[in-house]
Amino acid sequence: MGMSGLWLVGALDDADVAELAPLASPAIEATAARSSAVGSWWRWERDAARGGGAVPVWREDGRYTTEEALHLYNMVNDSAFDAMDATGKLHVMNWWDRIDGDTVQPFFESVRKENPVAALFHGLGPERAEKLPGWAGDAVVTAGEVRRLLPAVEAALAVAGAERERVLARIDDWPGEEDAAALLDGPLRVWRQAAEAGLGLLASRVWI
Repeated sequence: MGMSGLWLVGALDDADVAELAPLASPAIEATAARSSAVGSWWRWERDAARGGGAVPVWREDGRYTTEEALHLYNMVNDSAFDAMDATGKLHVMNWWDRIDGDTVQPFFESVRKENPVAALFHGLGPERAEKLPGWAGDAVVTAGEVRRLLPAVEAALAVAGAERERVLARIDDWPGEEDAAALLDGPLRVWRQAAEAGLGLLASRVWI
């Protein structure tokens, strides 16, 4: 049996955010700031521009993914929470138990042998994906930051009409069995509801 990529976006109260952020936020920021991450993002932008907004996923034989898609997967798969879990510094799934699911139902996606955030980023393309806070699906934000950053998250995820259909089709084209509509709509719902409830937010992607 293979591993599964899990992504959870849920609400946390500010007391929990204040405890988690000093551990997680510097690691997320450091992951995003590495020269390899910056270079990988630039390459994704170039690859996507040549592909009309998204990288080609499948080779002509239809059996294997392209080099461009593998590059995107490897970039998005670089998770600060995975790294901290591997070293025992922080086990983010312990924090999932603190999610305020009574006030805001969390968004959760599990995909066998795949990374759901990679599928979402492929669907959105780099111009929209770069508006999302944090790095590659990982973020820890206070209630005040949720309200301040919500317009950027809406600019990334609130797509409609023909563009929404293109985004969903790209997500569907990515390997794995992601729920395309849920992957696009679920995180935005959590951000909006957390902002309305005055709560902070944890977004974290890990392998198990």
